[in-house]
Amino acid sequence: MVSEQHEWRWQDVAVVQLYSHPDADLLQLCSHTVVSCSKLKEFCIIDVKQVLSVIAMIPHNPRLPAGVMEEEGRFFMLEKHGLDLSNVGITNNILDDDNDGADVE
Repeated sequence: MVSEQHEWRWQDVAVVQLYSHPDADLLQLCSHTVVSCSKLKEFCIIDVKQVLSVIAMIPHNPRLPAGVMEEEGRFFMLEKHGLDLSNVGITNNILDDDNDGADVE
C-alpha cells in the first residue's frame, strides 16, 4: 500500500472581487473622474505581495444629464479611502510611558 503524504504550508493570500471595465461613456462625460463599474461574479486569489494598492468600490446609481438612470448594481472606484489616516503625524509613545502619574493636569 502506497502512503501519500501531503505537506501543508501557510501562505498569505488576498481574495479579490472582480469588476467590469469602466463605463466608457460615463468616464468620458465625467472627465475621467468617475470610474463606474459593474460587479462580476468572479473572484481571484492572489499572493498578498502582488497587491499594489487598496481601493473601495462604492455603490451608486448615476443619473445622466438626459435624466436616464444607469442600471442598478453600479460601483464607483475610490482610491485612498482612509488608510492614509493611520499616520497623521501624531507620535504614539504607548511603549515609552513612564507611569509617573503626571500625565493628566
